Amino acid sequence: MKTTVMIMLLAVLTSASAIADEEVPPRFRIAVEVTVPDDDLRERVTGYLSSELQNLRDVAVTSEHPDYKLFAMVMQVATSDDRRMAYVLSVSVAGFFPDGYFDSILRDDLANANEIKQRLGEVTVYRNQFMSLAGPTEANLQQVAKNVVAKFNYHVLGPERSEH
Repeated sequence: MKTTVMIMLLAVLTSASAIADEEVPPRFRIAVEVTVPDDDLRERVTGYLSSELQNLRDVAVTSEHPDYKLFAMVMQVATSDDRRMAYVLSVSVAGFFPDGYFDSILRDDLANANEIKQRLGEVTVYRNQFMSLAGPTEANLQQVAKNVVAKFNYHVLGPERSEH
């Protein structure tokens, strides 16, 4: 009897563990685009931002049908004597129309053009803008990417999560 109970308990725990290990599909799809003339710096900053975004449990980093896009511009700023240098990271967040948005408002005869114009006027395209300054080290650049994603998570995704 004890063996049967133990086997049943083990089966329940194993199935519960398997359910917990299943990946939940991401709720938000985020694209990242970094603009800077230096290819190496572009790849590093893109990697840092993408990595921080992937740490958010409900986010997928993808350029396919994104809900939001982070446009990051990076500048390297140096003093006139080149003794001190810093990075300036400016990030703009663009929101996109949800899938099927136009199908839901567009009639075949386009007779509802005024309604569409009003609805388009109510949509915020640029959601937020963040500007950050990082010191000269790679660790500073990584930290500023972490801070930018934290701001994005709090100011953009946080309200979206609480609405649903």
